[in-house]
Amino acid sequence: MRITGLHAFPLRLKVVKPDYAANQSLGLPGSSTVIIRVSTDSGIAGLGEAAAGTAYFHQTMGGLLDWLRGYARVLEGTNPLDRIDAHRRMDRVSGAHPPACQPARAAIDLALHDIAGKAYGCPVYELLGGAYRTEFDLQTNLYEATPRRMASACRAFVRKGYCGLKVKVGNVVRNKGLSMESLRAEKAKLLAALRAVPDRIAVDADANQSWGSAKSVVRIIEELQRDRFYPNLSIEQPLHHLNLEGHRYIRDRVKIPVVLDESVLSPESMAQIVKHGAADRIVLKFNRVGGLGPARRIVAICESVGIGVSLDTMPFTLLGDTANAHLAATIRDAHPVDAEGFQWFADTPFRGGVDIRNGRVRLSRAPGLGVELDEKKLQAMTIAPEMWR
Repeated sequence: MRITGLHAFPLRLKVVKPDYAANQSLGLPGSSTVIIRVSTDSGIAGLGEAAAGTAYFHQTMGGLLDWLRGYARVLEGTNPLDRIDAHRRMDRVSGAHPPACQPARAAIDLALHDIAGKAYGCPVYELLGGAYRTEFDLQTNLYEATPRRMASACRAFVRKGYCGLKVKVGNVVRNKGLSMESLRAEKAKLLAALRAVPDRIAVDADANQSWGSAKSVVRIIEELQRDRFYPNLSIEQPLHHLNLEGHRYIRDRVKIPVVLDESVLSPESMAQIVKHGAADRIVLKFNRVGGLGPARRIVAICESVGIGVSLDTMPFTLLGDTANAHLAATIRDAHPVDAEGFQWFADTPFRGGVDIRNGRVRLSRAPGLGVELDEKKLQAMTIAPEMWR
């Protein structure tokens, strides 16, 4: 089997999740993505997704297409089942894995896993080593701007059956600057969320690197926990992604888990997180680390030292969220999985994939990723397709 071409479909997606749409001006991941189809001489094709986000991935749609064009040249005529060789060839194009190349690289990796699963007649999670589970609790991201709206949204998702809530607590600081007043406004939203849900619901307070100094973070957490300890609370990425010592300082002084997200850039960065003792858990995005293969290496590091692993959407289309669930199936310890980002959009051009009901996400045993393109929808949603041979 040989690769004969790569077809790229840049998409514009209409956002329908109100709180997310309202925050697009704050530099959060945008509503653009590139879907790719890698063709082979056997007739089997694999699908991949490169989620675009200039502020988050330092990547534009044009940049993604440039990386994909370069990768297509070095992969033409190669064996799609040899993923190690594929990554070595992509190294020749992008060098030492600069962050901007990773979404495009991940899309290729995803498509090659899809091809292999179809060729071997097995789901992708079996290619990754097998499944601890194929049904998962769900997590969602909440961007509501006021304590009242945050509490209402939290209750609504718990009624839907969700067991994990990611409460965004960085917007006030970004809009008004870093001060104790801003941090206390963020604390008010977080406290409203915690009081609105039972302790069995996991609440991750996601500051997206915005909370400034480690001492300020410790002070705010101590204030929040003064009257009551919330065993379901974790603090996610309060400081800059390079500030591992600061996160270690926080971890040593607060009683809740410290979670790192933006710091997790590669297996090499994960090794540094372990070395500094900077995290109790991480948020892993295969799109940011170059694919399912690198993601599994990060999972192995975490499991060897007792660090938890959560998975988050970008938001992805149905394709990316289904890939997220395949990766989640291989992780030993169960944390709520965010695989519902595709529901933030009016539509995505796929059939099959994950099934979401009653706050749970389920994977089928369909070969590969178990997702197929709806060609009519794809044609309507594509900005301008590109084909490289």
